[in-house]
Amino acid sequence: MCGIWGISDMGEDITRQTLANIIKKLMMLAEVRGKDASGIAVMQEDKLCVLRKAKASHELLNDVEFVRYLEENILESDSSNIWIMGHSRLVTNGTQYNPKNNQPVSKENMAIVHNGIIVNEDELWIHLPEHTRECEVDSEVILETFRKKYRESRDAKSASDETYSNLNGMASTILMMQEGHHMIAATNNGSLYECHSKDGKLRIFASERLMLEKLILTTPELKKLISEKSITQLAMGKSVVMSDAYTGEVSDIEIIQDSPTENHSPNLSKINYSKYEIDFDRIRKIKRCSKCVLPETMPFIEFDRDGVCNYCRGYRKMSYMGKAELDKWNDDFHKNNKTAMISFSGGRDSSYGLHYFVKEMGIKPVAYCYDWGMVTDLARRNQSRMCEKLGIEFILVSADLKKKRNNIKKNVEAWLRKPSLGMVPIFMAGDKQYYYYANKVMGDYKLDTTLMATNPLEKTYFKFGFCGVKPDILKEKFKKLDFERLPASDVLKMSGYYVNQFVGNPAYINSSIIDTATATASYYVIPHNYFRLYEYIPWDEELVDKTLISEYGWELANDTETTWRIGDGTAPFYNYIYCMVAGFTENDTLRSNQIREGMLDRDKALELVYRDNKERFDSMRWYFDVIGVNMEDTLKIVSEIPKRYE
Repeated sequence: MCGIWGISDMGEDITRQTLANIIKKLMMLAEVRGKDASGIAVMQEDKLCVLRKAKASHELLNDVEFVRYLEENILESDSSNIWIMGHSRLVTNGTQYNPKNNQPVSKENMAIVHNGIIVNEDELWIHLPEHTRECEVDSEVILETFRKKYRESRDAKSASDETYSNLNGMASTILMMQEGHHMIAATNNGSLYECHSKDGKLRIFASERLMLEKLILTTPELKKLISEKSITQLAMGKSVVMSDAYTGEVSDIEIIQDSPTENHSPNLSKINYSKYEIDFDRIRKIKRCSKCVLPETMPFIEFDRDGVCNYCRGYRKMSYMGKAELDKWNDDFHKNNKTAMISFSGGRDSSYGLHYFVKEMGIKPVAYCYDWGMVTDLARRNQSRMCEKLGIEFILVSADLKKKRNNIKKNVEAWLRKPSLGMVPIFMAGDKQYYYYANKVMGDYKLDTTLMATNPLEKTYFKFGFCGVKPDILKEKFKKLDFERLPASDVLKMSGYYVNQFVGNPAYINSSIIDTATATASYYVIPHNYFRLYEYIPWDEELVDKTLISEYGWELANDTETTWRIGDGTAPFYNYIYCMVAGFTENDTLRSNQIREGMLDRDKALELVYRDNKERFDSMRWYFDVIGVNMEDTLKIVSEIPKRYE
């Protein structure tokens, strides 16, 4: 989830200025994986010094205290042996405004940088009754488990290996310990790489191979010492230990950090949610299709004399290439030693897709995720579970989450001034750069194939229908559900709708507009040449849920029974809007597609629709907290919008 790196310099013939330059480059290379906070630790002879701040790496580089830290600990150091490690943080558990939650996490005579999420953290703490918990991040439990194991064995490698054998969830770490002067690197999913000089005196670690390749390529002094051919992936569960012969006294860890910052959330007061509940008694009275469950409030819907809607009449059932063709494709993939990346959001379909590609097809892809600020901690924990259990390297590209969330805030506040159902998707525009970065990761890592497990039955129709764009399913040329993207003519029509909305509501013309434009280009312009699992075999919801829960302990949300969209931070809010105002959500279109495919009967579909359309206030509170919008004010405005079913 985060970016980590480390340097072990055991007397290599390299200037301190070159070492400082390497540190700065590694900080910037790691920043793509997290921009919420960053930090560094240096250990040499008698001292271990940690600096951590709630700043992105590029901001920390210009911080006065960091500049002084680099001078005192690197440029002016005369130590022959020196160890350095750093971290670029993507916040999961534990706010970055409590400095103890930022990394390197330090305690007594140890410090650690950690990439990943430990999902059995509470269980591990039970076995550490003598160890006091000081921060909210799961990295601390790794540090304390190692401390306990080391006290028992007095052997750094066995203590680290045993620690990793107790971890559930993805973890890659670099740990420093003053006692015995050790630096230890380890991973349980392959998200840690190493390169070294010929004599082994200089070793450099990083979360991704690409980070080391770029570092060597752009540092002439380093290129003389280290070859790209020396880059290797650390073996999973096998710790790499570096030590020296220093046996002198050590001083207490020096920690440089900011003071704690108060929570400035606009949603600290308790909200009486009952005032903003959806009136399902009235929604149950809405006329619906006699075959599917689409309501009369659906854009462009019409019913025939039998009460069947035009969406059902125009529907064409999915056709599949079949398992035999899938096996043929897979045989060719393996025969030609191809490589792959899987798009992995942490949602149920991408999670099952990862399982299927690894377990059923024998493919070992790299997992990729673009975090634009709305990937929830629940999704991240499920990503961690899957990657650790399947031994999959995880590449995360993190946007500037502060900027992204501020863009969402501006668009939500603009929408609240003049609510329109057709403009709701602008809240989600910032996620579409996902396609750009997917193609970029493919190119950077020289991979052959992007694997997708997108469910075609999730096609909603209504989001652009509320913009006045008639869905393909209602046109004569419609053949079957596609996976994404509108025809060019419909894109132009939808663009015209957006232009009119921007003119009528200038608040949309804000700093997010460039981000929205690039997202649109990423979605509609750049190539999407992906391998899609569900073009070959049918999607099976029961099988997906059963596999994820029984085999991986896949975590569910606490405010809904469905497994769909629980890792998407935006879905609870926009579905609340659609249901409150129009009486239906994405759940209605999904269940209607399942009915048409013969996967679900109408009575069961209605039962699931009413169950899953319930308000998810807990998840919405997270959403409003992270974007900085007052939740109660927003709910009040939404609840007062005229209903389409009145």
